Amino acid sequence: MEGEAFRYDPTKSYDSHPQLSIGRMTDVCAHCEAYKWPGEAPGMCCSNGKVKLSPLKPPPEPLESLMSGTTSESKHFLENIRQYNSCFQMTSFGASEKVFESGFRPTFKVQGQVYHRVGSLLPSSDEEPKFLQIYFMGDERKQADRRCKTNPGTRGDIVMKLQQMLHQYNTYVHSFKTALERMPSDEYNVIIKADKTPVGEHARRFNEPLVNEVAIVIVGNEFDKRDIVLEKKNSQLKTVSETHRFYDALQYPLIFWEGEDGYSFSIMQTNPATGNNGAVWSCQSYLTMSTTVSPVCG
Repeated sequence: MEGEAFRYDPTKSYDSHPQLSIGRMTDVCAHCEAYKWPGEAPGMCCSNGKVKLSPLKPPPEPLESLMSGTTSESKHFLENIRQYNSCFQMTSFGASEKVFESGFRPTFKVQGQVYHRVGSLLPSSDEEPKFLQIYFMGDERKQADRRCKTNPGTRGDIVMKLQQMLHQYNTYVHSFKTALERMPSDEYNVIIKADKTPVGEHARRFNEPLVNEVAIVIVGNEFDKRDIVLEKKNSQLKTVSETHRFYDALQYPLIFWEGEDGYSFSIMQTNPATGNNGAVWSCQSYLTMSTTVSPVCG
């Protein structure tokens, strides 16, 4: 078992090894029905009913079968799940300080601030499409080939099926496509609002609005500093605010396959007895609950 923590193999049955015993997740939260190990704090998932998230939907095919680990295809997928997620991420990952250590196990360490960055909807004429831009290449086979080229170890047939799934279900992909088609000119920007736009607000603030289920708006130069601003064509990358509700969903599309909101300042704690809203829920609590009950994370 030496070094196994550094090379986890989903095809192995670790729970049957005599040297490993972490118990079973037999405790179920009475409020959110999250599974937990005995001895874990009762309020670690939903703060004893103070926070209510929308029920998680089971992932559609082919993702549900690929997560099962019961076939050679699904085992391959789980062994390379980070590479497959990288195939579809819409933002790039970076850090203000990076350290590379060579040796027996080359290591990439992140120091300082971690950030996600996003480019324009379309690449410049002398650049290859990458990240979000790949979704708009048009030809499905060219999209899949481009994803596999930049992510060695992935299979084209699996990438093709996951690609079709995201084009069918992911609200970001739908919305970006629609916005790209409706942009009056290159001078306009696509704005992804950090917070959901209140009903009627866009009619007062924007001259030529496009507002849909993920609050994407086409405007000139009217946006807030936490909004995500996408230009039609530009070689510059822009940092995504870590408090934006799409911060994680754009980076991890296989977890947020439908384009669900992540953490935002609008998530409030609720008194289980009275139903009244209280303080804003912390990001750490949101992540704890999400990963406790998510079928993809857990």
